[in-house]
Amino acid sequence: MTFRLLFTPLLLVPVFYGYKAASAGTTGAAAQVLPKTADTGSKITAATLWNEICQIIMKEAEESTEAEQLKGKFAYYPGNKDCKAAVQYWKDGFSFFKNELPPKYTVSDTPEVYSHKAVSFVALYNPQAKPVVSCAFVTCTKAAASTAPDISRSQKERSPRRLQGSQETHNAVICLTNPEALTEGRAPFKEEEWHKIAQAIVGTKEGSVVSLVRPSLAVGFIMMLFAYGLF
Repeated sequence: MTFRLLFTPLLLVPVFYGYKAASAGTTGAAAQVLPKTADTGSKITAATLWNEICQIIMKEAEESTEAEQLKGKFAYYPGNKDCKAAVQYWKDGFSFFKNELPPKYTVSDTPEVYSHKAVSFVALYNPQAKPVVSCAFVTCTKAAASTAPDISRSQKERSPRRLQGSQETHNAVICLTNPEALTEGRAPFKEEEWHKIAQAIVGTKEGSVVSLVRPSLAVGFIMMLFAYGLF
């Protein structure tokens, strides 16, 4: 599996460093990124990180051990660099909560409601102060190969030869938002915050006054990245 990553950090915060590497099973070199980690004993391998994320994108895996070491919360959109489509996809995660206040988050016993799309929604509406957003556009390509017998040899000496098959390609926009939107033992939103978000998304009954609310500053930064073509 090969993958291409285009990355731009935001607000001049040196969140990531650039690397080129190729891991086992990966053909060629690819532009990689690594987060700057100040934690002692914490080491993240760029090739492994993005290879695991590509496996999630290709639906070959559900989790990334490397990504779990990163601070912050991911917002993931499977598609091209389309700002409106990405933001709408993340907003659609609201439906997973069925218009109810999201439950407390626990790592050891994560409520089923916190799917990848629902977590992306929480990251989009992250109420934490001073958010920092880092985004990447990822293209993962998996080469499909098949085997066939080499008919140029005799039946006894016949051996399989590999045929190049079609390639399966998936694109995705991945944004890492900080501070952490999901905290152990706490609900991501207070009741008042959730009420305003719900009003903004589903609207209110006729004749009521709508309390305008917009996604956190995080989504503003994301839209700016799209607008200026920064990744």
